[in-house]
Amino acid sequence: MKQSLAKALALLLALGMIPLASCSAGTENADADANTEVSAGTNDAGAADPEADAAADAEEERVRPDIPESADYGGDEIYFVVWELDSWADTVRQYRDIYAESVTGEAINDAVYNRNVLIEGNYNVKITQERMPIGAIDGALSKAVSAGDDTYDVVYPRLYEAAGMYQKNYFHNLLNVPHIDFDKPWWDSNCADSLSCVGILLCAASSINVNDKDATVAVAFNKEEASKNQVEDLYAAVREGTWTLDKISAISEAVYRDENGDGKITEDDFFGFLGANDVMTAFWHGGGGLLCSKNEEGAFAFTFGTERDIDVALKVVNLMQQEWFMNHHKISNTDDGYYTQLFETGHGMFFWMRLDEVTNMRNGDTDFGILPTPKYEEAQEKYYSFVSQHTTGLMSIPITVAGDKLDELGLILEALAAESHYTLIPEYIELSLKTKHARDQESGEMLDIIINNRIFDPMTIYNFSSYGDTFQGYGPNNTTEIASDIQRQSKGINKMIDKLVSRLIENSGG
Repeated sequence: MKQSLAKALALLLALGMIPLASCSAGTENADADANTEVSAGTNDAGAADPEADAAADAEEERVRPDIPESADYGGDEIYFVVWELDSWADTVRQYRDIYAESVTGEAINDAVYNRNVLIEGNYNVKITQERMPIGAIDGALSKAVSAGDDTYDVVYPRLYEAAGMYQKNYFHNLLNVPHIDFDKPWWDSNCADSLSCVGILLCAASSINVNDKDATVAVAFNKEEASKNQVEDLYAAVREGTWTLDKISAISEAVYRDENGDGKITEDDFFGFLGANDVMTAFWHGGGGLLCSKNEEGAFAFTFGTERDIDVALKVVNLMQQEWFMNHHKISNTDDGYYTQLFETGHGMFFWMRLDEVTNMRNGDTDFGILPTPKYEEAQEKYYSFVSQHTTGLMSIPITVAGDKLDELGLILEALAAESHYTLIPEYIELSLKTKHARDQESGEMLDIIINNRIFDPMTIYNFSSYGDTFQGYGPNNTTEIASDIQRQSKGINKMIDKLVSRLIENSGG
């Protein structure tokens, strides 16, 4: 989904959701066409109308899907299954992007409702959704596939549980589904490239969903504390390419305060950084690497272990062991969300988060900004953002969908993704930028960087030989003998990868 957020931000500008920073750039040739007819890009007085020009540009830039604009599928049902978890009921971690019953005034809900009404009307279909507990999806698919039951059209298992399903011949190769065009901006090309194996892609991310955007890792910072401590302009640091692990460590150390002077790590202190054990995985991926990538044949391969890979990992381990780094393991009788509460109550400079935290925190009193995961070093070409397997799922199509229905489904999904790209995603961005007191303009630029450079690592999904879990434990366990650990585990990891590749080829009829 390259440049998708940038285009969405342009659309927000066109709609007047983001005020123009300056109009001076348009004055250089103001007199060049003084006698030309007043156009759509001028106001009633004949002066340039930047918002009208922006709106026209945004419309011109809109990419159209290569599908018919309308068709009649006789009222066919398009049946989506999405995972749910009782403990996250009524939170933004539940799917809110597939189905909406009616207009409620809530931005995401209404964008989903209006999108569905449009697509349903254009193609005479009916979009429905079933929420299914995460532990029930595998069994339901097994029964459906065995019985040839084509009830389920699209399934979103949570990634943490999905690996087993991807090996059981439940799903179509999305690269072969008619009408789905992964070259279009509404499909995440990073996801498709990283998770395809020997030409087989069983899951995908698109603009249909905001759930996978919500699962993307970022860093929040306390603006008031940054000002109080005379911290440099962090947005500028990101733009200049100097936002690195060394920088976030130096700032965190400088601002850490033992507020009550008791010499102990307690909830009363002000921490440099608040984060979960997931920081190990997320910050390592921020260095631009993959634990599992692909070989020359396009098959998954365990590639972690270069000198740079290990250097990045050790730097993250060291960061997580500092006094100024706090997670719930350092204060007894707290849970994994405790650091969230500490940040919201003003006890931290930086906060590791998934973007789903933004919706809740925007209603709080702490004025915060959003930054991408820091780079390993300034020489690194760009920033990278890890997508958590714990809080999202990706789109899959069961093999029971066949024939004309598969053709129809591919077309409907392409239509939904294309429409969402220009309606749902801008609403998501707008909602993310709003604060309780004002709009955070610069975080919009940061969101562009975060969403357009996401990392999907096969290791964190398939967890070959449990190494994904092992790797995440390096930080909290202060593991420094990483090179020797790789030597011990690589044989088992490669065996599991080879087994998966063979199974994928077998399932595809190869």
